[in-house]
Amino acid sequence: MKKTLFYLRYSMGNFANTIAYQVFGNRIQFYYVDVLGLSAGIAGIIWTVYGLWNALNDPLMGQISDRTRTRMGRRVPYVLFGAIPLGLSFFFLWTPPGHPPALLAAYFFLILFIFDTLYSLTFIAYTSLFPEIAETVRERVNLSAAREVLGVLALLLAFILAPILVDAVSYVGMGAIMGALVAVGYLVSMIGVRERGIGVKDTVSISRALRIVLSNRAFRWFLGTNISKEYIWLVLAAMLPFWRKYALGITAPAEIFGVRMGVGDQEALLLGLPILLTAPSLLLWRPIIPRLGYRRAWILASFTFIPGLLIMTFARDFYTGLLGTILASPGLAGSMIMPWPVLSEIIDDDAARHGYRREGIFFGMNTGIVRLAFSAQGLVFAAVMSAAGYVAGSEIQTASAIWGIRFLIGITPIIACLLIAYCMYRYPLGRNRAT
Repeated sequence: MKKTLFYLRYSMGNFANTIAYQVFGNRIQFYYVDVLGLSAGIAGIIWTVYGLWNALNDPLMGQISDRTRTRMGRRVPYVLFGAIPLGLSFFFLWTPPGHPPALLAAYFFLILFIFDTLYSLTFIAYTSLFPEIAETVRERVNLSAAREVLGVLALLLAFILAPILVDAVSYVGMGAIMGALVAVGYLVSMIGVRERGIGVKDTVSISRALRIVLSNRAFRWFLGTNISKEYIWLVLAAMLPFWRKYALGITAPAEIFGVRMGVGDQEALLLGLPILLTAPSLLLWRPIIPRLGYRRAWILASFTFIPGLLIMTFARDFYTGLLGTILASPGLAGSMIMPWPVLSEIIDDDAARHGYRREGIFFGMNTGIVRLAFSAQGLVFAAVMSAAGYVAGSEIQTASAIWGIRFLIGITPIIACLLIAYCMYRYPLGRNRAT
């Protein structure tokens, strides 16, 4: 019981991270492009540069935390002292000073990079504690499940509360409330965390550390899997408002299950109910993963996405769209629980071969490279929407533009699912059963 409570406290960091990441991913592109009128092409360029910056920024932050020595440990200080600045930077994402295109683009670019730097400092330090807090395969699956249960709660807030707050108190008010939750969640996560002694300080340079990490065959296949997983989450979150508005035609209040609902309420329900269903799905995956092993379990999870994604591709009304998102729930749960146990095993394997634990550089490199999914999503978004004839801010889109939206939210994630299956088929570790 004591360990369970500790796991839940630590998992508040995932609650904070999920709110920051998913509200950001779900609303920011729609806010700047469709609401404020930023060009989709310019937004795609900014996302591309942002993804490239992450590829450098996150490994650097991981290496810094690996080399940090304080009485509080290597990771804890970055979480404790980064929580409040991170919450404030999240708030300022939603407070652009004006609408002239050049000023809007410049502000978006600047605040995006400030937010991301603070996010990297806090998030990488937090996640790097995972292998130390849970050391066995079974403990890691249990801790991952606890993290993702709180992650589900955060997703509900991100996809249900956030659009409701936007309607009620504007994007600025929503940013203030969600930013406060981000800061508090990270602060709570460090209660009771005590880092163990780490022995001799690593003297390997960051360039050498990066070569060691990238030479790890298991890590390379994991990266392919995790980038594909991240793309699915990003494209579903980013395209949901477009899909709701243009593909499903939800632009006004309507009777849903006998209840009069506004546009924000309908959008919230489209992902809120499926996300709520991921909680019991997480409990179903807990015994499956040790039985099948990491490799086969993640392959299975990727295939469970596909039926729901196909329905979402062709849905034309609220109810069919809801059926599609509900059927995606088991895949969402599987993709949530898998990454950190798998990465922890890779870190254990690296430590056994090199004699030093470098969680920071592994988690940093993973986060940095996986953020290239932002670039991929941005490039695909800009290319498809431009080619399909999408017009920013227009209340009516052409048939080709709507099919572009359908392609982005349904077909491209299916392609990512197939890439996950292939990468995990080639993944050399994680095939043993839990003990």
